[in-house]
Amino acid sequence: MTTVQRRDQSDPAPTQENTMLDTLRLDFEATVAVAIMAMFAIISGFASTGLTGDRWPAFLVAAVAFVLTGIVLAVRLWRMTRTPIPPPEPPT
Repeated sequence: MTTVQRRDQSDPAPTQENTMLDTLRLDFEATVAVAIMAMFAIISGFASTGLTGDRWPAFLVAAVAFVLTGIVLAVRLWRMTRTPIPPPEPPT
């Protein structure tokens, strides 16, 4: 008599296909994050050019907007991946 051990379906064995899909998903999410950062930088750069009429402050504003957006997205990612601390149990 042979016994068959079944793996839990929620925890599949890591295969090359799963690893490739995870890598593609991370690459896609990184591309979307950089696109969001670039969009905010371009919009703020154009707004700065329209308000000041000078290119140098527009480049500076665009660079600052790009970096600040990256910081905000990184902090959000960090907060989402932290393990939550369970609330303290009330005394009995």
